[in-house]
Amino acid sequence: MKKVAIMQPYFFPYLGYFQLIDAVDVYVNLDHVSFMKRSYMTRNQIKNEIPIQVRVKGGSQNKSCREVMVDFSENYLPQFLKTLQHQYGKSLFFEKVMDEVLSPVLVERALSISEWNIAIIQRICQYLGIQTEIIPTSSGFEHLELKREAGLKSIVHQLNGTQYINAIGGQSLYDKEDFLKDGIQLNFIQMEELSVEKRFASILDLLMQYDVSFLQTELKKYTLI
Repeated sequence: MKKVAIMQPYFFPYLGYFQLIDAVDVYVNLDHVSFMKRSYMTRNQIKNEIPIQVRVKGGSQNKSCREVMVDFSENYLPQFLKTLQHQYGKSLFFEKVMDEVLSPVLVERALSISEWNIAIIQRICQYLGIQTEIIPTSSGFEHLELKREAGLKSIVHQLNGTQYINAIGGQSLYDKEDFLKDGIQLNFIQMEELSVEKRFASILDLLMQYDVSFLQTELKKYTLI
């Protein structure tokens, strides 16, 4: 049974996002969808409820998230790294995370918000040992104009998938019987109790505080329902 997940590219998302990637064979990055202002595409929260965000140029919901570019002007990157240094400089794994995760990807270059976020996500997956294949919708999928259930089913079928796993919030949106009529088993991923203080914080917060082996154990604490 080939398992597929489909999500938008978020900015340093929480552990549950990576649990979803870990739970499937193929993760599809929705880079053709409309850019969303004031969403988790561009913002998150770290230690002490400090907000973090990525600036963009000409962000508009009339553009796709692969058309909206990251804005590195006005010392954005040095300021972002300074925030991390201030909040986590004394954390046990700060240097390791900076060297192995952040330094290779937090480099000023011409990138869309989708490219920026997925590069970060892929680097974190490598760090955590997640080997799921990650592909963007811009890589040649057809019928991307289809909405909601029809669009998701189309992507799964084009990948020869037989099981679609959605975030738990999708329970109010999608019906298992409806997907089954199209030959797709629909499941939702539910995070179990974790041994961390703030399980919904940005993954950055956990990376700085806990070693890889611990996080790999936490990563597996989910149930498909």
